Amino acid sequence: MRNTPPPDPQRRLLLQRLGLAAGLAYVAPALTGLGRARASGPDGDFGGGEAAGGRWSRPSRPSRPSRPRRQTRRAPPPEIVALLPPGALSTTLESAGYRVLADSRVEALQATLLRLGLPSGRSPAQALAEIAVLVPGALADLNHVYRPDTFLCDDGACGAQDAIGWTEASATAAPRIGMIDTGINTDHHALSGQKLTVHQVDLAERNAAGRQHGTAIAALLIGRKDDRVPGLLPAAELVAVEAFHRGGAGDQADAFSVVSALDLLLDAGVGVVNLSFSGPENAVLGRMVERIAEARVALVAAAGNGGPGGAPAFPAAWPEVLAVTAVDANLNPYRQANRGHYIALAAPGVNLWTAASISGGRLRSGTSYAAPFVTAALAVERLRDPDASLPALIARLQDCARDLGEPGFDPVFGHGLLTSTEACDAASILSISGE
Repeated sequence: MRNTPPPDPQRRLLLQRLGLAAGLAYVAPALTGLGRARASGPDGDFGGGEAAGGRWSRPSRPSRPSRPRRQTRRAPPPEIVALLPPGALSTTLESAGYRVLADSRVEALQATLLRLGLPSGRSPAQALAEIAVLVPGALADLNHVYRPDTFLCDDGACGAQDAIGWTEASATAAPRIGMIDTGINTDHHALSGQKLTVHQVDLAERNAAGRQHGTAIAALLIGRKDDRVPGLLPAAELVAVEAFHRGGAGDQADAFSVVSALDLLLDAGVGVVNLSFSGPENAVLGRMVERIAEARVALVAAAGNGGPGGAPAFPAAWPEVLAVTAVDANLNPYRQANRGHYIALAAPGVNLWTAASISGGRLRSGTSYAAPFVTAALAVERLRDPDASLPALIARLQDCARDLGEPGFDPVFGHGLLTSTEACDAASILSISGE
């Protein structure tokens, strides 16, 4: 019989710390948080990191067949979005080798909208130059993609509606508003029985996006009053357009789909449209935004989650659009929010409790969730004063905003924290009366 040496207390303590105490099987430490993950992008929380310390040596064991490496997802080929003037035909472009991936009639611009695949060997720059020659008067650009602006949070909450002085009178208003977003779970309790109409743009061969982001935004706007996720305007009518599809980086909408969605909402007669997403500047989408402004329809967009040094985000950065940034319960700026002189207003957008994609709710953060507050406030103002010009109504909201940060307008908070005009008027009365 082999003599067993007495146990070494220090060695045993070390083994316990490693999970290798006598009688316990070795368990390899889990590798978590490697790389970047995007939550419904639509939302996207960036997480990740590396395991602390050096590598642990493990007991020798029989070798296992190596697992095949996950294939790197290739970026989709570039596409072109084009507006053809009246009388122009897509066959001219098809004869030159362009593939029409989708087409749509844009009544607001009296033009045909095309989503085009490039001929073999053509760069995007070459294609844009060629289209200008083949179809004089056409407006074309890359078919840029736009992603919902949000990040998911783990804990914390804030009284968002109280922060902006939202009153019962505002909450009972019943304007007709629009939104463009991902899918919406119309069976969610927060939206059950609400005045909600959902349209889907033609996604052609692409798969529809998830329902996480769109459901959350819709609930913030018109969620039932008796739900744990009460909306700002539970009596309002919401016309929503699902314009997002599943892409390589999560849920995304391209310029073709957003232009089509805006045309649908213009025809639906909404007064304000919520755009809780952002992306690059696009000439075709820019033309449509100008047309929407000419029709006196207000556009409210998320300022973007590119961080303080991020480039201007569109559609928010266009002058026809009201850009909204996010603040937390202490009125500090959201750390991932874009900054710039295009920022118009700030609103609650950090640790907001809103609808989850299937049932119940969860905490979310991002400029996406700040935008609906301004959308709701502007919709109420339009309803109360239908004869006022859109610039006058926007100026009213900006004048009532609570100044934050540097005195006056600044690129972090814009004109300041959105404050309902009722709360603003009440404060003015108290100030005049000396109370």
